[in-house]
Amino acid sequence: MVYYSQLVGRPIIDKNNKKIGFVNDLDFIDKRGYAVISGIIVEINKKNCIIPWKYIFEIREERNRKLQIGIYLNEEIKKIKYVSSGDKKLNNIIDKQLMDINGARIIRVNDIILGKRGNNLIIAGVDIGTKGLLRRLGLGFIPFNFKEQIILWKDLAPISDDTKGIMLKVKLDRINQLHPAEIADMIRDLNLEEKELFFNSLDRQKAAETLLTSQPDIQKSFFKALSINKIAKMLETLPHDDAAAILRMMPALNNRKVLQQMKPGIAAKIKKILSYDKETAGSLMGTRFLKIPGNLSVKKATEFLRKEMPKPQHIFYIYVEDKNNHLIGITSVRDLLLSKQNELITNIIKKDVITVNEDTDVDDVFNLMSKYGLLALPVIDKEKKILGVIRVNDILEVMIPRRIKKQRILRGKKLNINGIK
Repeated sequence: MVYYSQLVGRPIIDKNNKKIGFVNDLDFIDKRGYAVISGIIVEINKKNCIIPWKYIFEIREERNRKLQIGIYLNEEIKKIKYVSSGDKKLNNIIDKQLMDINGARIIRVNDIILGKRGNNLIIAGVDIGTKGLLRRLGLGFIPFNFKEQIILWKDLAPISDDTKGIMLKVKLDRINQLHPAEIADMIRDLNLEEKELFFNSLDRQKAAETLLTSQPDIQKSFFKALSINKIAKMLETLPHDDAAAILRMMPALNNRKVLQQMKPGIAAKIKKILSYDKETAGSLMGTRFLKIPGNLSVKKATEFLRKEMPKPQHIFYIYVEDKNNHLIGITSVRDLLLSKQNELITNIIKKDVITVNEDTDVDDVFNLMSKYGLLALPVIDKEKKILGVIRVNDILEVMIPRRIKKQRILRGKKLNINGIK
């Protein structure tokens, strides 16, 4: 085993024991589970060239020289056929950021571990510890008792096709399984280019959820990182309420530009949500909910739900409509599963449903949900057609900051009164 920091700057010796230069860098080819060193980069006539790995005889310590390690070739210098320098160099990995998924934090590559695999030299892993940093700085001889902190190469995955992107500790599909708040914390310290790379690696729904839970500084950098056209395409694939929530974060001018880039039908629905006053139920409702026709049997309804179930995120109630799409009742997944297969849905639903209109005041929504202990509250129009659903977390996100602010004001007034007395 040898470290990258131990090879850089070391002499390259040909078959006739003639020094032809120094190791500038190492070129590699990435493979599944490991990466193979394809050649050694050396400067010849002020130009970087690669000595292909087939010319490398061995890497060994040279005790007769001041430099500990030397790279020895199996051919004399005049017979070596150099190749052009490639794009994948080990120096591009040094100092790269790692997303530590388990700890939801950012760490950096301090050194690279190389090992033998048959006749090849491979990248076995990276060193993220203090010991690796000291070694790279030429201070590896200091007798500090630091433990090795190694991540195997097979556990790393680039966020983009080149090595310029952020390196991840786990595969990208697992990133999308993290909670949006964890992702938002992880990308806080990334620069603008890295944020763009990271957002592009997420699926659109997860990118939207991350954006909605991020701090204002992350949201601003997101809008800077992505073009108007890219934002428009992402929003077209999202539920309309999520798209509207993201557009509310943007400056009014960019907001209008994004809507102009979107498909007219989708843009019109999002504009409708944006038109609701912030103090009304319409601004809080989500557009993802389950509704089924009331003329189905429990068996048919269950089959229907199996196809539709993955789409909403949280399912508290199932909303039942008549043939004219009017809301006639609600049921729960539990009640549906416990009912007889041939029972009609209309026989198991709760018909006295508490609802609000799109212009119902937010305070009234909160009072209704608190009074009746509702996890979700349907929003209907004048024809009793369901427009959306306000979930308990939606109303709490609005009301808790408002109540805290009110308490602070009242506390401040009380302190002023006591001060006068």
